[in-house]
Formats: sequence, C-alpha cells, structure tokens
Amino acid sequence: MSTILNMFSNNSDIQSLRDGGYGEADFDIATAPLTYASGDKWLIPSSKSVTYRTDTSEELGIHGHNYNGLQPKSCIDKARTLLERSPLDTTGITERIRTSHNGARMFIHHDLPAHTYETGDGDRASLSLLTMTSLDGTWPFVMSVAATQSACTNLQVFISGGVAIYKAKHTKSLDIDHGSNVIIKALDVFQNERELWREWQQTKTTNMAAFAFFCNALGVKLDLNEVASNPNPVSHLNAMPRRNTSLEYMWNVYSNVYSKRLGNNYWAVYNAMTDWSTHFGAVRQSSQLNIASIQNDRQQLIRQAVNSHPFLKAA
Repeated sequence: MSTILNMFSNNSDIQSLRDGGYGEADFDIATAPLTYASGDKWLIPSSKSVTYRTDTSEELGIHGHNYNGLQPKSCIDKARTLLERSPLDTTGITERIRTSHNGARMFIHHDLPAHTYETGDGDRASLSLLTMTSLDGTWPFVMSVAATQSACTNLQVFISGGVAIYKAKHTKSLDIDHGSNVIIKALDVFQNERELWREWQQTKTTNMAAFAFFCNALGVKLDLNEVASNPNPVSHLNAMPRRNTSLEYMWNVYSNVYSKRLGNNYWAVYNAMTDWSTHFGAVRQSSQLNIASIQNDRQQLIRQAVNSHPFLKAA
C-alpha cells in the first residue's frame, strides 16, 4: 500500500537527485534577435528571436520576441521541487534525464518505488511521473503519469483520461504550489489504470485478432478476405511486399513471450506494444540521439490505437 506523506517530508530524497546533477541537460540557453538578408541588404531585423545553446551555439528554436524559454536546468529544478512539495512518497526515487534534437526537447522520468502495486499477473508496477518540456515549440511543461513494470521494465502507457496531471506554458512563472498539490491526482490515475489492466487480463483474444490489432496500430492494411481464409499471422507477415520490422517485433514478442506468460488476452497484446515502445531499437543510426522523442511518439501511437479500437471498449 502506498503512503501519503506530509508536505516537505521528501527533502532528503529529492536532495539526492540534486546532488546527481543534470545529466544530458547540463547546459545553458540564450536568445538573440533573428536577422535575415535580402539582396545587398543584410542583418535586417525580423519579429523573431532564436534560442540557442551557449556551449555549442546550436539552434534550438525560433519564437516571437515575447517568448521566455526556461533554462533546461531550471525545468529539472522545478520538477524536483514539485515532487519535493507533493504528498507523494519519494522514498527510493530514481531519476533519468534524456534530451533529443540537440537538447531542444527534454524528458525526465521519475520512478517512485514506494508506490508499487501487484499487476495481477505476478508482476509489480511502480508509479512513474514523466515530465516533458521543449524549446522548439513541441510541448509546454507537461507532467504525466505512467508505470514501470518490474519484470520486463516496460514503461506502461496510460490510456484512461487525465493522463496529463499538470501542464503550464513555457514561461518563467510556473506555479510550483499549484503543481505540487495536483500531483496527488497521479494516484487516482494509477488506480483507474490498474482496474483497466485487470479487465484486460480477463478479456480473451486470438492470435489473428492480436495480429490485426498490431497492424491497425501501425497503419498496415490487411485483406479481410485473406484473413478469413488464412488466419495465420506468420503467413501474412511473409507475404508482405515490404518488411515491417515494428510489426515483426510486436508479433514475435506477443507470440513467443507475452501470450505464453500471460495468456491470449488483451493484457498480453498491450504488453507486446509497450515492449515495442520501450525496447525496440531498430531506428536509423541518425535517429539514435533522438530515441527519447521516438519512444514518446510510439507511446502516443499506442494510446491513440487503443482509444480508437474496440480493444478498450471490450474491457
């Protein structure tokens, strides 16, 4: 059972994170007026400003003159302070900081092992808080809820409403007190998701239905007449004109791992998808530095696929 602590009782746990520094986000940013050239005239001022890294001079984003981008280290400090002042139990908290797009986008993953629950299949899942922020206009400062499974380390994508529990515009006036109070909603979101997982564990499916769902999620079209006459996923994989490595990965981990361990049910289908979003590394070499952003895109794909499919409604 999780423990609710009084405000400011998390100081020592968060201080240990502060002592660990800022990881990939240990750099500063600055802004400068954007200028352009036209014919023999140059350095013509525009209505925009450019945000850049002071250590590498790399451009991170172009915005209006009123844009006040938060320093990456300040975003991390604010996320830590939100947790420090929240009623959540931060005992044993861990932190992972990742950046992508040369530092323009940042992901902070806090895992809270004091809030750990049985998933119903013999595994355990701990509450995670994901903080995202960007300097290229992709996101504001957003904190959302997820969970990390112990056995497979899959980051479970939360499907139910209210996933984002705190959101603020990218200004220098984030309301820390308000944010620390609403973080307690994370426990309600976690509880709702656990109930959904239990229902999925009881909802049976077939190999072909699971394969069809993976295809639908990835935008791969299936000929329904062929499916009816040949309900064998492997034959459909082999007959595809172009190899789809994501589809192959989902099907292989479902058929060889999760359906055997969890049974042929929606919970196994979901775990195969979150395994893919968390662990599948078949991306171009040029994209390796942006893997955190790629994983976030995959998580959004899973959420959209589940919410737009009878998968969820049947639960």
